[in-house]
Amino acid sequence: MKKALIACAATFLLAGCEHLDSAMSTTSSVLDQTGDILSGDLRGLGESKPATLTQIWNDWQQNEVTAKDKWDNQTLVIPGIVTRITKTGDVVYQNQIAVIFSDPTNPKCKGQGLTRDDLMVNEKKISGLKKGDRITVTGVLGTTESKWSDGEECWFSFDKAKITLANK
Repeated sequence: MKKALIACAATFLLAGCEHLDSAMSTTSSVLDQTGDILSGDLRGLGESKPATLTQIWNDWQQNEVTAKDKWDNQTLVIPGIVTRITKTGDVVYQNQIAVIFSDPTNPKCKGQGLTRDDLMVNEKKISGLKKGDRITVTGVLGTTESKWSDGEECWFSFDKAKITLANK
């Protein structure tokens, strides 16, 4: 009888942990996709639009102001190849994982997908990625961090990013 009771308790405990992990993952996903309500940034709620770093770069070279207007107000879906995975900080609300990637057709164009990790679930999602993996980054353009240097190389940052392994 005691063994059956212990087995039942262990089953409930494990089921509770699974539900808690699922709830944290869902909450993190909602935080990533709904924008930062405190700052009024709700761009993550918009419909996703496929684009490439090179497309954004071409517009950026023509007129940075117009390019920001064109690309800044929507959620973008960008293909890439992982070149680096790192963390940006350990302070709550600044704890982000940065996945650095390049455009599959133009290695001079690079980007970073920044994802919040306050609930420590994105680290689990990204832990299976490695350098060279083909990914899809869904996020909003971080225009303050995006730039080009010497007109030869582009760099774009994507906030509230969701990084997924691309189909091979």
